[in-house]
Amino acid sequence: MAVVAFGIAGAMHTNAMSKKATTLVNKWGYTHIEGENCVLTNQMCRTEPGPSCKLAGEQLYDFVSTTSCPTPLNKIQ
Repeated sequence: MAVVAFGIAGAMHTNAMSKKATTLVNKWGYTHIEGENCVLTNQMCRTEPGPSCKLAGEQLYDFVSTTSCPTPLNKIQ
């Protein structure tokens, strides 16, 4: 019975770790000007909380589609 409990606990822990790993990742930053396409930069940013990720003073965003990059990214520390 204890073996089954440890197996279930281990599976739940592994599942939680994989979800966290896919949620908090480094991403390429995109510039976004209203009414124009999102433009890829050479700056890596992250989704985790922190200071804003900027390039030449301009906020960088996460890519969703060619015309949509609504989520601000944060600086890798």
